Amino acid sequence: MTEQGITRTIVHKGHWPTPDEELVAVAREWPSAEAAREAFERRGGEGLVSFTAYEGIDHDGAFTYEQWTSEDAIENLDGAPVYRLYRGNRGEGIPGALVVVSVEFEGPDEQRQRDWIDLVFTALDSEPARPEGGVSGYFHVSTDGTRVLNYAEWTSAEAHLAALAAPGANGIGTTDVWKKVQTYPGMTEGGSVKRYRPIVSAVAA
Repeated sequence: MTEQGITRTIVHKGHWPTPDEELVAVAREWPSAEAAREAFERRGGEGLVSFTAYEGIDHDGAFTYEQWTSEDAIENLDGAPVYRLYRGNRGEGIPGALVVVSVEFEGPDEQRQRDWIDLVFTALDSEPARPEGGVSGYFHVSTDGTRVLNYAEWTSAEAHLAALAAPGANGIGTTDVWKKVQTYPGMTEGGSVKRYRPIVSAVAA
């Protein structure tokens, strides 16, 4: 890749991109896998580092995750939210499902975004054991200060559903800290949790 962006791309099937704090990300939802594939075929721009299309596992929707060299380099944004990676890690296991957790807040507040994510990590640390099947969690903050997006890899959709259904679970966890996460001041009801699998990805050569 040159300073201007991608010189060529390699197309993969079933590829899992790694979120990068040095880049900016664009996350978009689509009504169908076909729409996501069409968006993939239209991809372009010198600052585009990776573009991955996903199909819904237990719903008809789809999702695309783009990484760009800078916010100024983004092309055809069309009002989609722009994110930067704030905190994240990847553990052991092979991803089989992407869980996208979207959280919205009342009005812009960059510190609130980060404080909420830090509270999630506090909740994770309060657990006697991490949920089985969780592979990674990459927490992004939107550049307009109103949203958080967790790009979370799981071994399977079934593993994620089992964690949600575990006895005493408040979301993914069982401790009281999760109640603070779920009732955090300023959160709206506009968030969502959706499961996907990758269809195709293009990354910088």
